[in-house]
Amino acid sequence: MTWKRGLLFFAAGTLLLLVGLAVFLAREAERIAVTTPPSAGPLTGSAGGETASPIAAAPGLTAIHQGIRYTVLQIADPEPAGIYPVKPGLRRIGILLRLEPVEAGAACNFASIRLRGSDGVRYGWALASQEPALRIGTLAAGDSVAGWVAYDLPPGVRPAALEYGTAARAEPFLTLP
Repeated sequence: MTWKRGLLFFAAGTLLLLVGLAVFLAREAERIAVTTPPSAGPLTGSAGGETASPIAAAPGLTAIHQGIRYTVLQIADPEPAGIYPVKPGLRRIGILLRLEPVEAGAACNFASIRLRGSDGVRYGWALASQEPALRIGTLAAGDSVAGWVAYDLPPGVRPAALEYGTAARAEPFLTLP
């Protein structure tokens, strides 16, 4: 009777391990699919000779999501070159956001701010070359913080919307010009 119980525990443990591995691999595959665009061809134009052309956001480009008012202050497309390299065939854009709480104790995580491209792909964040970079934190009543978030996009893809959530599920909250 003891060896049967041991075999049962071994089988249950093996099954749990396989399920956990399958879930991990599925999430990792989705993360890679979200952050690595399917059509990353070579950049057109001069490699490395591009200069940033900041675009002032349309007045009033703002949205409230989960107790925080997000306001786009500036879009740099492409972002000026910095210490963080851009993957070959991509360009890095930067978005300067101002965050203001409309509810006390509202929390924000810059890593949860995703960018939906004009190609319909959801892009995760990249390391911003511009300062100040947006950070993780909780905003008290009356606080206001501004910072840059950055994304690597393939040529020809324009920023379409900001979304908040995980790689698997994010809610759109701000349409970009």
